[in-house]
Amino acid sequence: MTTFRFIVERGPQDLILAGEEALLESVSNGAPPILRFVIFDPTAVLIGYHQAVEQEVNIEEVKKRGWDIGRRPTGGGAIIMGKEQLGWEIYAEASHLGYTPEEAIRRGAEGVIKTLEKLGIKANFRPKNDVEVNGRKISGIGAFSQGKYIAVTGTILVDFDAEAMVSVLRLTSEKLRDKLAKDFRDRLTWVNRELGNNVEMSQIISLAKQSFEESLNVKLEDSTYTEDEKRLISELRMKYSSPDWIYNLRKSLEGDIKYIEKKFQGGLIKLQVKMAGDKMIEAVLITGDFFIEPRRAIYDLEARLKWSRVEDIEREIKDWYKGVKIIGITADDLINLFKEVLSK
Repeated sequence: MTTFRFIVERGPQDLILAGEEALLESVSNGAPPILRFVIFDPTAVLIGYHQAVEQEVNIEEVKKRGWDIGRRPTGGGAIIMGKEQLGWEIYAEASHLGYTPEEAIRRGAEGVIKTLEKLGIKANFRPKNDVEVNGRKISGIGAFSQGKYIAVTGTILVDFDAEAMVSVLRLTSEKLRDKLAKDFRDRLTWVNRELGNNVEMSQIISLAKQSFEESLNVKLEDSTYTEDEKRLISELRMKYSSPDWIYNLRKSLEGDIKYIEKKFQGGLIKLQVKMAGDKMIEAVLITGDFFIEPRRAIYDLEARLKWSRVEDIEREIKDWYKGVKIIGITADDLINLFKEVLSK
């Protein structure tokens, strides 16, 4: 039976997110595979790799609460992670997790489902990347890869404050705020809500450790970081705390912008297009909570379409799409989205 290292980390977002990148690199360089549980302290609003902070987050409200803002190295949407949410992460060769990001996500979901079953909560996997209880999401999961190695990261909502979540999102009105708070309560659930009482985080960690051992069919051995991992995490903390990474990696276009957003099976896409006349595209920004491999491929599409003719969009997208994989979003979906926004 394969042995995985097991670590529990508690700390600020830059420490934990630096660990996500460092551990995948370390395992891909020969370090033993690892399962890590994380607790964010202080609370942090985390956006996905492909999102723009100013589109997703009420920055002033986050600062008022004394929370952090961070950008994950994975796709997906904005989430709150604090002392009442348990994060879990697996770093291993793809063969341990089913070879593809989709299968790795399912394997991770099995660990969450078993954890909830031990608590008396019946849950199931909901494609593309959620675990649900009676139709309500209790865990979101993401994955990113490096060669033949995969990182799978996810959450277990132990407790949740819908009003707090809504207060730190970008919203247009108080009326919408009230509606979204109710919507979150309808769409999400959490362990304490399902059980009707509060469960200690230490109990969740113990049960989750057992459950992931079973679902991954591995032995988990309490461990620490290697010296190389400690060094790399320390170096990467500068990146994950820097404004350039958090705020400027994906930044809204300025000027006269055509804008559209649309929900697909694979996630929400927010598309901004800046035109130079009627037939020429000056710049494009594609953000959202989608997952794509390779992770930086969306930059390649934006570069392809910069200073391109409108009539070339379909050809450029189809050619680009041959080398990428977006879960739940087709080339035609993207082409039709461009057509729709350019018709405005």
